Amino acid sequence: MLLTQRATVAVAAQLLIAYSSIAGAEPSSIQAGLIEELHYWIDTTTVLPAADTSATIVFVDAQDLAEPSEMASMIGSTPRGLYDPDTGTISLVRPWSAENPQDVAVLLHELVHHRQGGKHFYCEAAKEHAAYHVQKNWLAEREITLDVNWIAIVLASSCAVRDTHP
Repeated sequence: MLLTQRATVAVAAQLLIAYSSIAGAEPSSIQAGLIEELHYWIDTTTVLPAADTSATIVFVDAQDLAEPSEMASMIGSTPRGLYDPDTGTISLVRPWSAENPQDVAVLLHELVHHRQGGKHFYCEAAKEHAAYHVQKNWLAEREITLDVNWIAIVLASSCAVRDTHP
């Protein structure tokens, strides 16, 4: 009996360690090589100018994402990233992994927003349409489809006055 309990505890400990490394998959910082690769891709596929400064990248839990409104990068109906133009901060939602192309595409999307800073837009939401297209094209090169609601993106990025009722 004691031997069985020890074996169970040992297996449970190994599973906990394995799960912990998967659950906390995001690095404490993203490798500079990945950021350079994404900026190079943006340089060769868009006309966006380089940003004057580097973006700060932080990892957050979904519930801690600052105002995950229509400005948050979405995959399906899940917010995955947000760019704060006032601080130049990209927030990526945990879990995040450089091995996951969808996660990397969200980082790319937010880097596009960082580079849009010097360009005029009628409203902040207008930046979304272009960023989603860049994200879609990057994923398409990897034969992956971007799972977003394009109608919602077009409506959100139109800068039109919303029809509101009391």
